[in-house]
Amino acid sequence: MTESKDFVKPNHGSTPQPDHIMLSICGDAKTSMAVTWRTSIDVPSGYVEVYPENGGEKVRVEAITKEFKSDIDISNMHWAIIKNLKPGTRYRYTCGDDTHRSEEFSFETEPENLNKFKFLIITDHQNGTPHHDPQYEPIRKALHDAFSKHPDIRFILTVGDNTNDGQNELQWNGMFRGMKGFIESYPYMMCTGNHDNRGFKQYLPEPVGKFYLMHADFFDAQFEYSYPKNGPEEFETENYSFDYGNVHFAVFGINRQDLVGEWLYEDLQKSDKTWKIGAYHFPIYPIMPEGCNDDSYPWLRKGIEEGRLDVLLAGHEHGLARTYPIKDDQMYDRPSEGTIHYIAGNAGRNPFATNARKIWHPYFYPLEESLYCYIIAEVDDKVLTLTAYLEDGRIADVFVIDKNKDLMLPYSPAPIFKRPKMAFKGHIPDLAVRDLYVEEKDGKLYCAFGALMHSIGGEVIRTKDSVTISVYRQKATFTVGSDIAVCADGDRKLSGVPYMHEKGQIYVPVEDAAEIFGMAWQHAVRNRIVNFDYPSERRPMQTHPKE
Repeated sequence: MTESKDFVKPNHGSTPQPDHIMLSICGDAKTSMAVTWRTSIDVPSGYVEVYPENGGEKVRVEAITKEFKSDIDISNMHWAIIKNLKPGTRYRYTCGDDTHRSEEFSFETEPENLNKFKFLIITDHQNGTPHHDPQYEPIRKALHDAFSKHPDIRFILTVGDNTNDGQNELQWNGMFRGMKGFIESYPYMMCTGNHDNRGFKQYLPEPVGKFYLMHADFFDAQFEYSYPKNGPEEFETENYSFDYGNVHFAVFGINRQDLVGEWLYEDLQKSDKTWKIGAYHFPIYPIMPEGCNDDSYPWLRKGIEEGRLDVLLAGHEHGLARTYPIKDDQMYDRPSEGTIHYIAGNAGRNPFATNARKIWHPYFYPLEESLYCYIIAEVDDKVLTLTAYLEDGRIADVFVIDKNKDLMLPYSPAPIFKRPKMAFKGHIPDLAVRDLYVEEKDGKLYCAFGALMHSIGGEVIRTKDSVTISVYRQKATFTVGSDIAVCADGDRKLSGVPYMHEKGQIYVPVEDAAEIFGMAWQHAVRNRIVNFDYPSERRPMQTHPKE
């Protein structure tokens, strides 16, 4: 769109007066700070004036200015990178041009040798009500709550879905109004989520034409110089890393995980910080019953596990959960043995229903009430404490990682079963498959696959010596003593021969069953679990015939 005589400024559109003012870390947090703001295009340039609060010379920093064309507006974005600051010093600043300047705000740089500090974690604070003018009141209240109780918070880290529809600027206008009063004084470090990539071709009066982009274009345009330019080429703004105190933070978006995974590994390998914390919107170990990670984990595994993240924060599912330390799908007891995945709830009063605890999670809270949640992370040298607060004042979780003692509190030893159990998408349907253990025969794993599929809603027909399984649009018949599976798309030769085993169930080769039905499978040898996963969130529910 271009501004013309027919162009009408939208409600909350840009004006000559600076708005959408935001701090961020884009370099050394001890000596620099980035200021981002928006104006209308009749303000072609801008600058920041900054000075030490305890007295000192006022310095002018010229801004980079670029035009931002959205679906409803045309604006100028301004970014001023303040450098040569003193560590541990509070500064005051204004932004704008000679005619239109902001009010005065303040910030504090990171002190030297900082090993004890707090930061705020929020996720999924998107808000879609009212549709024509989203207010983002829940996140405003959540921030007020968090900063009132923890005035020593140093910065805000998000885990995605900062907006409900990031490709519609009306949503960003709402988010910035909700965050106003906080992000002008505390760095706002955003991770992108699927809603930040999402938009509607027509937003008003009703949304029409939903789409998702491979770049979060509006995010990239507004924050091009807000964050460090150290991510993978062409995806820098959505992927970046920064240091604060003794922690290295890696923030990565949901696009082109093949590029991001290698970048993440190399980025983490270069850091010698005590802690390595990641932020990625989609949970690798989901709590959605139908959740899957096939679009993420194959590419990100190397970075997460070999790059050695201590904690990977996630969002998306709006509940609270954390895993045991995990590496190569094995669950462990000590933090040095794997990465802990922490799903951080939601800060926007956006409850989901039907989330569930999986085998990976020693802690789970559904958060199905219409309450916001935020997490205070406190670093104290080699001890990290994550405390999850609910809107009504309850503490939902207190989790401690102590690197000195290589332990976690509360104590949560990972399960080790007597005999290998079957699971599907991280859930063990114990009532349906009790005593139906995975067996090894002639070097191959076999399982009562029909019983497992029946437990998740698949159609299973049994005869004296065969089992026919229909699930996820595939149908296969396995027969005792035959190495041929009769499938809807043609016969398949099996790597082993099905046999009748425990509880009158036919056991079939694990790898063949997974391949025929398009599933992945993992064998957690340490924990004695074989987990099947289907790369879709479709639900294999049986329904009544229409006639």
